Amino acid sequence: MKRGGPSVPEAVAVELVALERALHDPAVRADLKRLDALLDEAFSEIGRSGRCYTRAQMLQHLPAEAAGVQIEAERFAVALLAPDIAQVRYRSRYLDAGRAGEWAERSSLWRRQGPTWRLLFHQATPAR
Repeated sequence: MKRGGPSVPEAVAVELVALERALHDPAVRADLKRLDALLDEAFSEIGRSGRCYTRAQMLQHLPAEAAGVQIEAERFAVALLAPDIAQVRYRSRYLDAGRAGEWAERSSLWRRQGPTWRLLFHQATPAR
């Protein structure tokens, strides 16, 4: 894992990568209460397809697809953009019956509210 400069404490980088990876876990994706706690009230996403999603749409979509999802992720990098805003970048791909899909470059913005980080924005871009 790369940290975006000396201003990112190791504990923060580890926590944010763990939170990002949690969103890849089918058990977390299926747990509406856990998702509600992870997604900021202002959350939005631009998916790999270019389609935009709201928080409400993702709270419906993620639990519905959870059982069939396996995600491989690597090359995590964390940058602290402001005291309470961090960016996590990485690449991932879906695995379907052991067959790997295409990679996507991903970028997430996390906002700290008190002691808790919540996902504010996520974007996926197809990788060539």
